[in-house]
Amino acid sequence: MNTIENLKKKIKNIVENYDEDLIRGYITGDGPIPCDILFVGEAPGKTEVEQGKAFVGTAGKNFEKHLNSIGLSRENIRVTNTCYFRPIKIKEGKTGKTSISNRPPKISEIELFREILDEEIKLVHPKIIITLGNVPLRRLTNFKSIGEYHGTLHFNQELSSYIFPMYHPSSLTYNRSEEFNLMYKEDWNKLKKALENL
Repeated sequence: MNTIENLKKKIKNIVENYDEDLIRGYITGDGPIPCDILFVGEAPGKTEVEQGKAFVGTAGKNFEKHLNSIGLSRENIRVTNTCYFRPIKIKEGKTGKTSISNRPPKISEIELFREILDEEIKLVHPKIIITLGNVPLRRLTNFKSIGEYHGTLHFNQELSSYIFPMYHPSSLTYNRSEEFNLMYKEDWNKLKKALENL
């Protein structure tokens, strides 16, 4: 019988035995179990690993602001990731100073946690799963790109749950156009309507 404690042990074990690429730290999901609403992100960043909680960095502030805008708070949702450790790359600058930055998780890294994410979804038993970004979208659906599917509701037979694809909150940092911001807000309004009808 899988419990969340068992899953945490499995995550720790994978992290401790992983040596194929650079990683730094890991986190587990955060929020109540069971829970009607599950958000699935890509992988934790520096702040997430430091605080041991998903979506607490810059993207997390955007996330929380929009979450509150539709009447939700962190207390009544669960948040997890497709890849539970932080994938990193180290770059040496011209001055010899090294910098550490996040990198997207590789397909093989996502596969390492396939069973764990599936088990977490079973334990959480959500009515709706909101995928944030392309990584969880591709992992939980057959869809290839967020551009075509964001802001629309799809039923996933295998997971017995609705999937609602959204852009990752960090996309607001990279795309500051008014058009994108309006579309992002509109997706949250669509999510609010979808939640009312579940």
